[in-house]
Amino acid sequence: MAGKRYLHKNLGARCRELRKKRNLSQLDIVRKFDFSLSHYQKIERGELDPRFTTLKKLAEVYDVTLSELMKGL
Repeated sequence: MAGKRYLHKNLGARCRELRKKRNLSQLDIVRKFDFSLSHYQKIERGELDPRFTTLKKLAEVYDVTLSELMKGL
């Protein structure tokens, strides 16, 4: 279980890093998706285990490949 939390925290940090690198706000991200701000915030805080489809959408918004999104996790 601890390993999973570590993965989620790292993914959240990676999402935050990519979002900020592209000068996007959290609202910018959720406006491109069909989920709530609180859902995205939980991803960035590492509190959620996002579905594969969500990861694909996030990679698309950050303009990276899925493997680039997951790099170093």
